[in-house]
Amino acid sequence: MNIFTKVPGLVQQTSKLGSVLQRAFYGSSGRVTLFEQRNFAGRKLDLSSDCTRLSDKNFPERCNSVQVESGAWVGYEHENFRGRQYLWDMSDRGEYNCYDRWCAQGDHISSVRAVKQDNNPARAQLFERAGYSGKKMEIQDDIPNLMSRYSLNRVASIRVLGGAWVVYQEPNYRGPHYILEKRDYNNFSDWGSQNSTIGSMRRVRFN
Repeated sequence: MNIFTKVPGLVQQTSKLGSVLQRAFYGSSGRVTLFEQRNFAGRKLDLSSDCTRLSDKNFPERCNSVQVESGAWVGYEHENFRGRQYLWDMSDRGEYNCYDRWCAQGDHISSVRAVKQDNNPARAQLFERAGYSGKKMEIQDDIPNLMSRYSLNRVASIRVLGGAWVVYQEPNYRGPHYILEKRDYNNFSDWGSQNSTIGSMRRVRFN
């Protein structure tokens, strides 16, 4: 058989393999679908890259459910990645059937971006005071209650040494939250918060 003869299904498999290899080599932000209504109904918008304004995509700034196919994503209350942050990652198969599932108080989303993936083992250093001073803790796993684990509920600076993390102001991964990618955060304002209160912290799930 000629090596260039098309075999049924082979072209599709080769295409899929090429796509996987391309993502592995060049990196990929993944894919997410936003739905206007709850339970994955109504108008939808597929994204595979950052979007500074959902209105540019002719999608209403109302999002009531989300499906993450791959990667991890942050939805923002305002355009240009400003305002409250909402994480959508691959926890619970990446399915969010209502905005309650991402700790929001309403359905307003104006911009979306991909979380930068870091392949190093998840690791972060937490500091009680700004400028990486005061009591220090190093973590490599999820912490559902920072006060119970370390007798501390305030963290003013963080160094993310591996992976990506999300910090919540309330225990058990509830309340306002902020996504931390691999870099140093000298002060809580660097991750978008107005205070140093942290109740829980967990790793971002990319798969």
